[in-house]
Amino acid sequence: MKEIEIVSDPEVIKLITEETRSKILRLLRFRDMTISELSSILNKDISTIFRHIKKLEKAGLVKVTGERKVHNIPEKVYGRTIKTIFLAPEAYERSAFIRRFKEKHAEAVKEALSEIGYEVKDEEFFKNFLMYLDEITLEDINKLTRDMDWNNIRKLKEVLILLNIDLKKIEELRKKVHSPKT
Repeated sequence: MKEIEIVSDPEVIKLITEETRSKILRLLRFRDMTISELSSILNKDISTIFRHIKKLEKAGLVKVTGERKVHNIPEKVYGRTIKTIFLAPEAYERSAFIRRFKEKHAEAVKEALSEIGYEVKDEEFFKNFLMYLDEITLEDINKLTRDMDWNNIRKLKEVLILLNIDLKKIEELRKKVHSPKT
């Protein structure tokens, strides 16, 4: 399995960001599964999962990794071909679909911040700031030739952010996202 890939092809990004396929890829990140296992977990019809898996397989994002007998019926087991997939920031501008996908993720981060006591005063700024963080790390991560596990990639991304971030943007973030306790 390849550790990292930065995807910039709008068609592949659209494929990845579709809700059911995105969930399938997240599940396959933890272990390889059969179509019936995915169907059961996602509470979707087997034929629906099959169609999504075939699209992901055609795009080279999943592959058959083995076979398992389920109720004495052999089933193919599918796994991811790439452990970590980054969406290239330049693709956000070209596609409204991708922007909506990233906005959904920004909303989840905003809700998590709210849950732990932070308030986001300017949602548009916050969404753009998260995209900015992706931009300042992807160019360097794209240069990697070594295999790294997810935890090390996450730490590398954090260090790259600290090394490359514009301090004025941090000050602006502090003004627009703060804890009411401070």
